[in-house]
Amino acid sequence: MPREMAHMMIEHIDKKRKALGIDKARERVLFDMAARRELEAV
Repeated sequence: MPREMAHMMIEHIDKKRKALGIDKARERVLFDMAARRELEAV
């Protein structure tokens, strides 16, 4: 029963993500320390 509920919750979350348009995988970008310092300066 708990496993079924977990699957139902995940399905619900996935539907909401799709409705919001945030269900797509994004490219991950790694920053070095110089790039991080630039972000902090903004």
